[in-house]
Amino acid sequence: MTKALRHLLWRIKPDPARQAPIRYVQCRNCEEKSPTAAAQAEGDLWAMNHAGRTGHRGYREFAASDLIATPVRGPR
Repeated sequence: MTKALRHLLWRIKPDPARQAPIRYVQCRNCEEKSPTAAAQAEGDLWAMNHAGRTGHRGYREFAASDLIATPVRGPR
């Protein structure tokens, strides 16, 4: 028995039905991290306040977006 399988090309893109990316900032010197927010300024403000309280100067920002896979139309 022979089957012909159709191969599709896919595109990954931001899901238009979802919100903006969510972000948080984590201190590289301790385990503290900012609350999750959509605005980058929220994480920046938290990091500045944390630096003022602790003297810690290294931070890492994390951002997550919802994505969706859609097939590409037309011939390959």
